[in-house]
Amino acid sequence: MMSRDTHARNQLCRWAEILVKRGISTPETGCLSLRVGERMVISPEEIPLSGLAPDDAAIVLLKSCTPISGRRPDHRFPLHAAVYRKRNDFSALLHTDSLSVMTASRAGKTVPPLLDDMAQIIGVTVNVAENRPYQGGRPVIAALKRRNAVLLEQAGALCGAGSVEDAVAVAQVLEKGCKAFIESHFMGGGIVINRFEALLMRWMYLFRYSKKNARNRYKHQRIQTGPR
Repeated sequence: MMSRDTHARNQLCRWAEILVKRGISTPETGCLSLRVGERMVISPEEIPLSGLAPDDAAIVLLKSCTPISGRRPDHRFPLHAAVYRKRNDFSALLHTDSLSVMTASRAGKTVPPLLDDMAQIIGVTVNVAENRPYQGGRPVIAALKRRNAVLLEQAGALCGAGSVEDAVAVAQVLEKGCKAFIESHFMGGGIVINRFEALLMRWMYLFRYSKKNARNRYKHQRIQTGPR
């Protein structure tokens, strides 16, 4: 039977290639990690996302932030470990540097919700945090509170979710939201969703999402144990 680490390494390589193909991350500056119990699998520092092999992926202990296997992890691994320790709802983290996200991160302004799906999937705003991955990630963790994405000053954004599929969806919605914000800033006409409505959309989405996850866990248990 395939070990959890081996499965996660295979998944990381597959999704790293998807990130590049979809324009979510560039091969050289993108980064992806997956939580595996009390450790994480993360893309390495010196190999582009588009050229990863499973054995290249680094394995890092979350509690001590210690690499234990694979190549040298991406330099942002202390930040990923810190976020995982704080956010039990995250099982995947990725860095996106798509065009509109990069533009917004360089502008250094909080992005308001101009789109319904941004309010639902990401949160009431997208905050900007100082990009200091070696310093424990406190500004990033604070800016991520009750949100699924944060802009990193001059460096794109960090997106997280309960699965890698959902983290990719967060990154795609973030690109749309940043694009709408940039266009409204220069051309006018954008209507910001008020905070109450944004909070309500977010709560309803999370409620439905938690119910879906509960059903999926139940189905998985039934498959594992068989019908009673």
